[in-house]
Amino acid sequence: MKVMKIFLQFLMFGIVCSLFGSCASSSWMETFRLTRTEEDAFTITIKDTSFTDAVRNEPGERDNGIIYPSSRTLTNNSLTTQYDSVVERKYPNFVRFAVFESVGLIGTTSSDKGVGSGMFGIMGFFDPDFATITKGQSRSVTFTGGIYRVLTYETRLRWFRDAKDWTFGSGVFEALVPEVANEKTLVSILPMYLRKRYFLREQIPYIAVTPAVGIGLFPSQYINASVSLDVGSLGGLNMRLYGGYATGSNYKGNWMNNTAEAVSSSFPYAGLGISVLDFLNRVPELYREWKDHEHSGWDIGIFQFGLIYSGEVSAISSKNPTSPFRGYFIRITPTSLALPILDNRFYVGTSLFSVMILGQNKFGLGVLPIRIGYWHDLMDDELTLEPFVEYDYYPSSFVNLGARLNLKVSNIINLSANLGYVNGNSISGSLVPPDILGEIGKATSLSGAYFGLGISLDDRIFGSKELRYNR
Repeated sequence: MKVMKIFLQFLMFGIVCSLFGSCASSSWMETFRLTRTEEDAFTITIKDTSFTDAVRNEPGERDNGIIYPSSRTLTNNSLTTQYDSVVERKYPNFVRFAVFESVGLIGTTSSDKGVGSGMFGIMGFFDPDFATITKGQSRSVTFTGGIYRVLTYETRLRWFRDAKDWTFGSGVFEALVPEVANEKTLVSILPMYLRKRYFLREQIPYIAVTPAVGIGLFPSQYINASVSLDVGSLGGLNMRLYGGYATGSNYKGNWMNNTAEAVSSSFPYAGLGISVLDFLNRVPELYREWKDHEHSGWDIGIFQFGLIYSGEVSAISSKNPTSPFRGYFIRITPTSLALPILDNRFYVGTSLFSVMILGQNKFGLGVLPIRIGYWHDLMDDELTLEPFVEYDYYPSSFVNLGARLNLKVSNIINLSANLGYVNGNSISGSLVPPDILGEIGKATSLSGAYFGLGISLDDRIFGSKELRYNR
């Protein structure tokens, strides 16, 4: 399906922008101009006065009477120093910034024509029936459509005499997919949205009802009106329940429409969505310095990668069969959220995608896996130990029991040593693109111990004092 390929390209573009943007500056928040800097200039004056009290007596006897002058002297020296000083304060410059959001939709078309996006709009990506219709065969999917957004940005809108919680926003890419047919998909680059939030809970995690209306101009032209129930943001994770209506058209010859005439597309929808690296600031938080903001996670990042030695005979790469590393692991947008129990050291985490490859024919893939672990500081702000158990339930089904030693190099780069054992069922060959299977072979099983060395990019590890539970 053409729109899915375009969406995945924009998603990779968003991740690459975040990765390379963060490496070019001290913070990817500053890279995307998401930080507002204010300066205060001061003239500092230092005054210093010294007193010297000395007695200088000449040798020999003398009568220091009332008339005879005293030999004591008192010296007063005053010194004044002035210099200019500039103090910088950094504040968030956005109400919302999100790297990726997806929504699985129900009711956009009949079940036999649905795209089969799956729960949250991404679970169906690895279904053999995803975005395909075979003539003569019955087909029924629950999630008939999906919404996909990459790099969403919202800023405060100060209309209506500064009415609370109005925002204006846009994004790099948005796709509203009602069914398999490409010409029915509404796609826009830089769509524009007006939103109003009604907060039901003003403490983390926030709960808000959000009506919104948006327009897309290119390559599709459409209007999308919706209302959502938002829960978040915890470590950049958000859940949303959507309802809405979209209507628009694709003119002939555009990216989605290869027909000779313009194709209109209108559909109501309801759905369940998730977003990662999605950060929300209420208006009072726009005037709170970054250093004073509250954090819910031990670790929030974009990309983790590591090479694995697993003892397998066949390595993943036939081009380098003598390499001691037989496979690798990848996590996209990993997040570890602190639990407010037992000194806040236990955490629950997930990632958008998790890939584990022990060697040729032994690999697994997880979408939104569940990870539970314990965070232990070995050296303050530098070295941490993270024993964990991760359950990947779809499309593979396996358990990863391991430990991870993290060395914090900077706020965006970390090194790690990984040790663990994996056991479960591998991914079915029909669920993986053939060009990938050509490299890693035919899936058989996924079981064995491993040791790996890894690097994490744009991966922020927070200290114990930075957690909101410890403030």
